[in-house]
Amino acid sequence: MSSQCFKDMPWRKVFLAAFFYLLIAFVIRQIEAFSTMKYYVMPEYWGVWSKVMMPTAGPPPASFHLLSAIFTFLTGLVLAYFFLVTQKLLGKSFWSKVGSFTAAFAVLSLVFSFLPMYLLINLPWVLLVVWFLTGVLTVFLGTLVFGKLFK
Repeated sequence: MSSQCFKDMPWRKVFLAAFFYLLIAFVIRQIEAFSTMKYYVMPEYWGVWSKVMMPTAGPPPASFHLLSAIFTFLTGLVLAYFFLVTQKLLGKSFWSKVGSFTAAFAVLSLVFSFLPMYLLINLPWVLLVVWFLTGVLTVFLGTLVFGKLFK
């Protein structure tokens, strides 16, 4: 990748897209956490959660939420950047771009995240499926924003 690609990048729009992605992800993840809370409070799964999320039994500390917001914003930056770089390969219409990008994310997420977690981490299958589906929904809604911003 050439440095010219970085120079020509509409960084202001990329940062704005990442911010909108953060907002979308925050709302969806709050709904997700509320609807799956029973899994987070089950004592048999306490050992699975990171010390960042659950240093002790109970709700995550403020530092976890701050790190989560930072990581989600960075995720939004990466996704917005890749959407912008690949959008010409995704089709001509708005919906083909949104659908193709979301489908590519879903497949990569399935292969590199869902399947390995299913094999390696002792968590309820339902929770993994919910995480996968909310991830795909978040990317779909974020991609709608990307498509509008990067016409």
